[in-house]
Amino acid sequence: MAHSHLPIQHLMKQMENFNSESMNLNCRPLWLNSFVDEVADIFNPHEEVGRVGFDCQFTEECWEVGLFLGSTEIVGGERDGQFIAASFQFDLLQLLDRFESVNRFHFNFLEQIEAQSTCDPASAYITIEGHLADLELVRLNVYATPPEEAGPGFRKSHDGKIDTV
Repeated sequence: MAHSHLPIQHLMKQMENFNSESMNLNCRPLWLNSFVDEVADIFNPHEEVGRVGFDCQFTEECWEVGLFLGSTEIVGGERDGQFIAASFQFDLLQLLDRFESVNRFHFNFLEQIEAQSTCDPASAYITIEGHLADLELVRLNVYATPPEEAGPGFRKSHDGKIDTV
């Protein structure tokens, strides 16, 4: 009886491990991961490097994917704490080539109010909805700027040093 507490502790530890492992599982299908990687390669940052961020959500209709190029946070100096959106080119013909068929292809622009953040992804984005080669329906949004909750992709100090986040 002196060791009766061990099985309960062991069970509790297994439950903790199961919860942490199940929270870390990637529920996206492999074909979607490949698609995100292919589209991320289309971003051509004007700076030497860029970090592509993304979000994938399954809706009732399809997988909805949002991609954006990460911003840079200024650290130190008079602009400390500012986020600078990355400038980039994005080849739309290459994007179209990723789809077997296209149902929708839109450019969206919403007027920004000055009080809003400069990194509002809903201000300008491209939406393309269509079927991939394996006949999966996908709605893709390519945002001009990242959402605030994404955080920065880089941090740039006042001396010019750039670190990834």
